[in-house]
Amino acid sequence: MSSVQQRNCGPKLLCRNDIKQMIMEKLLLDRTGGSNCSVICINAGSGHGKTSLLHALYNDKLLTDTFDKRIWIQLSDRLDMSMLFRKIVEGAMNDHCSITNLGCLQEMVKEEFSDKKFLLFWDDADIEDQQFWNTVLDVLNAGAKGSAVIMATRSSTVCTFMDMTAQFYILNPLSEENNLMLLQQYAAMGTDIQSNPVLLMVAKRFISMFGTNPLNLKAIGGLLCHAESISFEMDILEGSVMPLQLCHDVLPIHLKKCLAFCSLFPEGYIFDKHHMVLKWIAHGCVKSVEGRELEDVGIEYFNELLCRSFVQYSPIGNDKDDKFVMHELVYKVVESVARDKYYKSEDLLNSVPENILHLSLVSSQFQNVELMSKTKELNDLQTFMVVQPEWQPHKISFPTLNLASLHDFFLKFTSLETLDLSHTDTKELPGSIVGLRNLQYLSVSNTSIKSLPCELCGLSNLQTLEAKDCRFLTELPGETKNLLKLRHLDLTRDLGHVQLPQGIGQLIDLQTLPVFHASSDPSHCSVSELGNLHNLRGCLRLSGLENVKLGSKAQEANLKDKHHLKDLTLQWHDGGININDDDEDEDTENVAEQMLESLQPHTNLQELAIRGYEGSVFPTWMQESCFLPNLVSLTLDGCCNCTEFPAIAQMPSLKFLRVRKMYGVQRLITNNIHGSAIKFPSLELLNLWEMYGLEELFEASEGDCPLLRKVCISRCPDLKRLPCATSVIELVLHCGRELPDIPELVSLVSLKIEGFHGVKSFSLPALPALKKVEIRSCKELVSVDGLSALTTVQRLKIAGCPKLVLPITDSSLTT
Repeated sequence: MSSVQQRNCGPKLLCRNDIKQMIMEKLLLDRTGGSNCSVICINAGSGHGKTSLLHALYNDKLLTDTFDKRIWIQLSDRLDMSMLFRKIVEGAMNDHCSITNLGCLQEMVKEEFSDKKFLLFWDDADIEDQQFWNTVLDVLNAGAKGSAVIMATRSSTVCTFMDMTAQFYILNPLSEENNLMLLQQYAAMGTDIQSNPVLLMVAKRFISMFGTNPLNLKAIGGLLCHAESISFEMDILEGSVMPLQLCHDVLPIHLKKCLAFCSLFPEGYIFDKHHMVLKWIAHGCVKSVEGRELEDVGIEYFNELLCRSFVQYSPIGNDKDDKFVMHELVYKVVESVARDKYYKSEDLLNSVPENILHLSLVSSQFQNVELMSKTKELNDLQTFMVVQPEWQPHKISFPTLNLASLHDFFLKFTSLETLDLSHTDTKELPGSIVGLRNLQYLSVSNTSIKSLPCELCGLSNLQTLEAKDCRFLTELPGETKNLLKLRHLDLTRDLGHVQLPQGIGQLIDLQTLPVFHASSDPSHCSVSELGNLHNLRGCLRLSGLENVKLGSKAQEANLKDKHHLKDLTLQWHDGGININDDDEDEDTENVAEQMLESLQPHTNLQELAIRGYEGSVFPTWMQESCFLPNLVSLTLDGCCNCTEFPAIAQMPSLKFLRVRKMYGVQRLITNNIHGSAIKFPSLELLNLWEMYGLEELFEASEGDCPLLRKVCISRCPDLKRLPCATSVIELVLHCGRELPDIPELVSLVSLKIEGFHGVKSFSLPALPALKKVEIRSCKELVSVDGLSALTTVQRLKIAGCPKLVLPITDSSLTT
């Protein structure tokens, strides 16, 4: 069998669609019972597809549209009630919660869920304590009618603790037919198994041996995909009782090393693909290939492990995200093999066993760690990392560890290749770091560090330097230009910027530079230094453009030739509005216009944001679709001097358009559009904020905006009417003097109207698909004509409208 190089390894729900459909019907249609929050319990052994089923439900668009809040929580045996409620609060607020008092957390959950229809997903809910679940479910009843918890558990005992009205689903072994489908997808043999007698015989033998656990078949399918012959794999699989162990044992050595490194992270940890690849490179896992970048080779390794089912997509993401996780059964195999050299320390009081070469410290609570005492048994160390116990969708700014005696630690372990001090209480790096001559990866992200020592610039092998979200760090050492092997420099932060010293343009191997602040100070980096950085990839936020006094200087940045750049932000005045003296306005506008014209990106660009632009006209390269044929997302924010919108209606790939604070624009598109071309052929999302002069979007003809799904308009008080884009599913109108005329949007499912304080009445047209209506904070609203005719509406929510009298009371509506 030849190895298949290109496969679709994205997350798919295989063979459980019948159960998914039953659960969907329960969530969408069942409103019986006395509790506001119902429970659905999925019971099966490890590897039988519980998480995949939860994943498919979590990402189902119909459920996303139906519930107000949707939260995924990974449980564990170490989880107590306070931790669970804190996770719920964090998921509801999308922010870190430092409160630990159980009573306060319970009240916060009730407040967050009050009058909201929520959907909670609990994976690995194996806590066998009836009082625990009774208390949790009692608090969750504060939510609106129709709220639900979907929990996956290996324990049949947990299911007996649930309310009598709970629904239970047991994932039984798959049928032979479904197992064949599973093996077919993951083996990707290039031919239909059922039409090939030899393959069918082999497949049935695999199923008879390993078919009780779908994860085993996925792993075997990945093994076959990369095998030279079926007969060889049959020989080694015959009689095996641990297929996951076997599939690991036959991996190439470089992939085994990559997996071993992953054992330094906690079980269930959600990691970022690109960050993991950078650590693999520093770890020496990635072999050099002539004519290819190490990062590309590393991504290929990662994709192979994904296809072999050693890693899988994160349950709370999708196949477009770069977040992944290792299944618990796979993790146990990897951990058992790697434990001689790789050690994950979760008990920070004990010392580390001797012979360990790679060490991580895992902690969720602030602790002091005496490094020299903890590592006294070690003679050598190549990797040292501090790891958060789990990935969070929000940033955690609170340190977890205070590491004492870093100076002595660096003096002892001079062979370190990877050093990650993120989320520690580190305030400074000792100068003894200069002795780490082999160091290739250094991260001090989210620490209290104020400056980096000049000795750092002597680390001639350093390839990755991360100092993200360091709120006290203002500049890099002046000799940073000496780090000639540096490939990744990430100084991203929410507020402010880190000044780059002069000479950054000499780091010609740089691939990652998410933030570049142009400075007028001659000791700092000027925009022209970008010109030499031909290998930049991914995203670049070019800020401080108000400091560039000659528009021609921007041309030296040579953005047009940076064909690996996918995401570009051009920013004046930190994206805010600059108020100049009248006599300076014209010169400022001219310089800004020349500059933006000179900053034309490569045609490969996919995302573009322009913020705080001081010019009054947009450049020629934004007026023709041929200049940006691959642009998917466009954001225009604070371009206050512009009165004409750029001619972007024919951009073939544009899916997301966001516009804010363009006060003088009256129409998005003028009528002199080329011929009868379709407007916005790929647009899916349109967001408009604070467009105070906007009167009309555009006149939609038949065929225009065929893919437009969501329209959000906020603070556009002069907007008179909306275009009739028949594909729109969701419409949000926020804050205005008068409600714009809503056309007959035949596909509209969800409508939200909020903050029209002076409006006394408005009319709704025929909206045959409408299911969800929300009207909030319309203080003078008395009546809504046409509401009683919307017979398809299932959920009606009204809040902050004290004068509104509904025309009818319909028991089928939820208010």
